[in-house]
Amino acid sequence: SYLPWFEVFYKLLNILADYTVKGQESQWQELLLLLYTLPIPEPCVPIHLGVHSYFIVPDTKELPSIPENRNLTEYFVAVDVNNMLHLYASMLYERRILICCSKLSTLTACVHGSAAMLFPMHWQHVYIPVLPQHLLDYCCAPMPYLIGVHSSLMEKVRGMALDDVVVLNVDTNMLESPYDDLQSLPNDVVSALKSRLKKVSATTGDCVAQAFLKSQAALFGSYRSALQIESEERITFNEETFLNHRSSAMRQFLQNAIQLQFFKQFIDGRLDLLNSGEGFSDIFEEEINMSEYAGQYSHWNTIYKGGGAIFNTVKTKANPAMKTVYKFAKDHAKMRIREVKSRLKQKVLICFPALNHLGVLIMNYNDGFPNLSFLTPWPSSHSMQPLSFFSFSAITTFTFVNFSSSCVPPTTAGASREWTLH
Repeated sequence: SYLPWFEVFYKLLNILADYTVKGQESQWQELLLLLYTLPIPEPCVPIHLGVHSYFIVPDTKELPSIPENRNLTEYFVAVDVNNMLHLYASMLYERRILICCSKLSTLTACVHGSAAMLFPMHWQHVYIPVLPQHLLDYCCAPMPYLIGVHSSLMEKVRGMALDDVVVLNVDTNMLESPYDDLQSLPNDVVSALKSRLKKVSATTGDCVAQAFLKSQAALFGSYRSALQIESEERITFNEETFLNHRSSAMRQFLQNAIQLQFFKQFIDGRLDLLNSGEGFSDIFEEEINMSEYAGQYSHWNTIYKGGGAIFNTVKTKANPAMKTVYKFAKDHAKMRIREVKSRLKQKVLICFPALNHLGVLIMNYNDGFPNLSFLTPWPSSHSMQPLSFFSFSAITTFTFVNFSSSCVPPTTAGASREWTLH
């Protein structure tokens, strides 16, 4: 399955094994049929498979915890902190990486567990948790890979041309690398990560995953300062701005990082969400806002409503291009509001920077029922676009521009909610 529900599948396999041992063939066939026909449910939904069997759909947006997450638990137990750091650095440089172990469950756990520490990025190259014997030639592939190999096959692998390959032997807890990737990372980030990992050596919960998340935020969180927003244009990412906003030590690392696939895919994914109008909100963005490095980044004004999507709004520390667009939009919005103000009897003005253009939502009350119109301040668009009332709920995030007095819409009989804007 492509679903990363490791704990759920482990539980299901145990149930099937129990049915098999007891000779209850009809029960396991019934269970398999139920699972096959069951649509993929939403995260955190309980799924009942019988009187005593059920599981809760995992939320893949949450950080993995110890001991609940089997992969991270086994990885953290089997590999010491120093080797975890070296492996993390090797993945950040997209090396060719082999992990070997004599126990298959530990091998797969170490491969999956190490890759999960890249969150919110994902490994983009060859990824094989357990390499079959007939595919050993993959170890000679010229492109980056993350491959797990059983220890019994390592003698054959060692006989191949393994130039510039990082090898982690889980059984002996030894790592071989021709690179100094860990030394190439910014010292402050490495020191902070090492300190956090050593502090949580005897703890449970998401502390290990949180430690790596903080490092990812320190390394890549300033990507938001490099988002370029132009009027009626798609949002883009400016690599030069991204590099210039950082210290010389960090810049040296990032000059290499912007060429790597995991970073390119991350940026492309963020831009797709912004330009499609979805926005995003996840623990990585929350970590950027709360971290000790937050002062280095643009101040994003995020308002959580509905799904809590994060919008590309900058308040005080925006780059010059953003400030220019923001001021232009604000001035033109004022002008367009004055033009239509005389035509409105009862109104609520909501000005917000949308993803591809700026505009004003105007709510008119006709016979006590709200109608919405969308008005753009750009010269190319002088007509108001009608919107249904229900489309209002689909807009999950607003940034309110305080150039109109506070206003409260008139109470509507039977209305389910009242909007107070400031």
